[in-house]
Amino acid sequence: MSSMSYSLSFSKAVLVVIFISDKIKRGQYEYLSTQLISEMLSIPKPTLVKILQGLTMAGIVETKEGKMGGIRLAKQPKDITILDIFDALEKGKPLFQTSFNILAEGKRPSNAQKAIASLLNHAETQMKQLLADKNIAEILEEMD
Repeated sequence: MSSMSYSLSFSKAVLVVIFISDKIKRGQYEYLSTQLISEMLSIPKPTLVKILQGLTMAGIVETKEGKMGGIRLAKQPKDITILDIFDALEKGKPLFQTSFNILAEGKRPSNAQKAIASLLNHAETQMKQLLADKNIAEILEEMD
């Protein structure tokens, strides 16, 4: 009936931000190379580049060119919510598609579609609230 339209890139982006945060927090790196991130998280380079572009445009990570360069966080882990990462990757795409294009006409089919759309929009709002309530610093603590 309705299809999920979020990409796997969002989930991978969360992992990327956690990975960068954790390595830097543990003092192993100042900047991480895309090569290392790609290998360690099994994310193909082209996919990773797209993820990093979204995260960079949202001000979550920053890049530095050159031999000692790479990627690092542009904000503190406590200031990055999962919703921030979500918004960076999904840019306003809805979770559920609710243009049903059904042939049945009339009040009941119309009301059914409205009821479903309303429920799914509510579910999405609740989900975004949960994502907004969790930040990267909290996830790093849960990992220990």
